[in-house]
Amino acid sequence: MIFKLELGYLEIAAMIGAGLYLLTIAADWLVNGASNLAKRIGVSSLVIGLTVVAFGTSMPELVVSVDASMAGNPGIAVGNVVGSNIFNIALILGIAALIHPIACSKTVIRRDVPIMIAVTGLFWYLSQDRLISRNESITLFCLLVIYTLYSYFKARKEPQPEGNTDTSTGAPTTLRTEIMLIVSGLVAMIAGSKLLLQGSVALAKAGGVSDEVIGLTLIAAGTSLPELATSVVAAMKGQPDIAIGNVVGSNIFNLLGILGVAGVILPLEVSEHMAKIDCPLMFVISLGCLPIMRSDLKITRLEGLILIGAYLGYTWVLFQTPA
Repeated sequence: MIFKLELGYLEIAAMIGAGLYLLTIAADWLVNGASNLAKRIGVSSLVIGLTVVAFGTSMPELVVSVDASMAGNPGIAVGNVVGSNIFNIALILGIAALIHPIACSKTVIRRDVPIMIAVTGLFWYLSQDRLISRNESITLFCLLVIYTLYSYFKARKEPQPEGNTDTSTGAPTTLRTEIMLIVSGLVAMIAGSKLLLQGSVALAKAGGVSDEVIGLTLIAAGTSLPELATSVVAAMKGQPDIAIGNVVGSNIFNLLGILGVAGVILPLEVSEHMAKIDCPLMFVISLGCLPIMRSDLKITRLEGLILIGAYLGYTWVLFQTPA
């Protein structure tokens, strides 16, 4: 074994488990608080899914990637985002559709999915020289600001949702409660992400697995648990706009916001494997969303199974790659 363990396996497992648990409950607090706050200012469920919920459930990826960048682990920072985006589309939409076929609105198909595809293609292009510079990272973040403002002004033209109640209990909420949920969620996410990152890096070093593979799989899946829970519950409750908007919005935020911030802190190196295989695959899977969603304007159970199978196949191939 090349790397010497500083922690026992039980300690590592406890750190990872505690980190995932904190991330999950923190995202729940954040999403509930942010969603209720968005309703207070009058935003539709689709826009809430694309922005507030999507950005909220992507906070674990943001904190983990920024933390990894500051710690000098660019492989985890980039791998976390690329792996999360593949996980979001292939596994999360697949599982949600398997539970209940997801209806797709024409607005998402005509506007937001093409934006997601364009952003994914842009990152693939920028990754070809295997470095995301600070100037490129600033450009990515500026595009996020433009997209957010565009979504907000579009939302102002839509009908205002009625009521302002807690999204999980149906009880009336106050502005103070919403702010407390948001702040508590952010604090818990920071603690959870640190535990997850430290435990995962220790596990990777112990097993001789590369940072990129751990970022693309374990950390990506762990930080995407809030998106998974949100989209599955939304699908079960017959809220397709939240289910799809959460995934599409998260993928846009991951590439523009997370890598934008992480890349400003420290220019991000992209491995040859990620530039030639993972980034193109992320683009192909994103592109594949369009015909699937346009077909009968829904994602069927069969299409969900195909998406899940594609992700499982990708994961199997990934672990065959030498560290």
